[in-house]
Amino acid sequence: MLSDPMKDAVRYIRYRMRSRKEIEDQLLKKGYSQEEVDEVIEKLEEQKLVDDRVFARLYVSDGLNVHHKGPFRIRQELFKLGILEEIISDSIEKELENCDLKEIAKIAIGSAERTDADKIRRKLYRKGFSSSLIDEVIDEIDEKS
Repeated sequence: MLSDPMKDAVRYIRYRMRSRKEIEDQLLKKGYSQEEVDEVIEKLEEQKLVDDRVFARLYVSDGLNVHHKGPFRIRQELFKLGILEEIISDSIEKELENCDLKEIAKIAIGSAERTDADKIRRKLYRKGFSSSLIDEVIDEIDEKS
């Protein structure tokens, strides 16, 4: 027997903010109908418990400042979480106004690999930084060495 879809949704968002798609997928996986899921998500949005714009802004901020990921990787992750491209672009653009991407990339490198340019390049590329930024960071490290 299924329990209340609203209770399941609230339980799911209790630990961290979720995208609309994450909640929808979770409720459908639990066996609720699309109609029930849509109704619950609409109520959650009315109560401001689900907001993809706020979710995206926080996700981008954490991705850059806490996890030291680059914009390309963050964009890809948000897309997988069901966030619209317009919201993703807007969130990344606004957050990049408030941070120094080059400094984030330097932090992402860590201290152990600062001598091997190929390792740095691969690591930053995996983390989602652009080739041009990676080149700038490597050039700066080479100059200091």
